[in-house]
Amino acid sequence: MARFLDNLVTRSPAYSTVISRLQNGDTFVDIGCFLGQELRQIIADGAPTDRLHAVDVVNHWDLGYEFFRDADKFKIDLIEEDMMHPGKGLQALQGKMDIILVNQIFHQWVLEVQTEAAVELVKLSRPGSLIIGYQAGVKVPREVHGPKGSQYKTFLQSPETWKKMWDDVGERTGNVFKTEAKLLTWEELGHDPEETAYMGRDVLMMEFVITREK
Repeated sequence: MARFLDNLVTRSPAYSTVISRLQNGDTFVDIGCFLGQELRQIIADGAPTDRLHAVDVVNHWDLGYEFFRDADKFKIDLIEEDMMHPGKGLQALQGKMDIILVNQIFHQWVLEVQTEAAVELVKLSRPGSLIIGYQAGVKVPREVHGPKGSQYKTFLQSPETWKKMWDDVGERTGNVFKTEAKLLTWEELGHDPEETAYMGRDVLMMEFVITREK
C-alpha cells in the first residue's frame, strides 16, 4: 500500500499554482483518489474544502477515515463512480473542473482505452483547466501482457506518445492542449529502484501537466 500513499501531487511542477488557484476559487477533482491522502495534503496546504471533489470506482475513503482518524474533519464531496461510465455525480461536474488530478490510472489500460479516458477527463474541464498527475512511463513505448493465459494487456507510454495522444484528443474534442511530460527515475522520487524492478528495468514514472488552452 505504501506506494499508493505517496503524495505525488506535491512534487508536481504545477503544485504551487494549484494551491494558489484553489485559494482563489478554482475547483478540483481527484480521479482515483484511493484513501484521499493527496486531498488531505492539499487541504493542509491551504485549499478550502468546499470546491474539492474525490472520485473512485470503489469506496476506499471509509478506510481512509480509519487510517487518518479524521472522519469529523475531512468533509468533501465523495463520488463512487467509474470515470469511464459517469453517473450523476460525475455528470454534475462536467464543464466545471479547473484542476483535475489523475495519478497512477492511465497505465492500467491499452492505448485505445487511455484515449477514451482522456476524452472523459476533457468533459470535466473548461478552458484554462489543468490536468496533472503521474503514471508509469518508459522511454520506448511498449505493450505489457499478463501471465500466460491471461487476457490482461496494457500500454506504457513515453512522453512523446502521451503528447501525441492529447493532440489527438484535442482534434477529436475540438480543444487545444499544451502537454508537458517527462520521465523521473525512482531515485528522484525517493524510492529504491529494486522495489519496482518487477515492472521492468525500463519502467520509470512519468510526470505530466496538461493545460487546456481552448
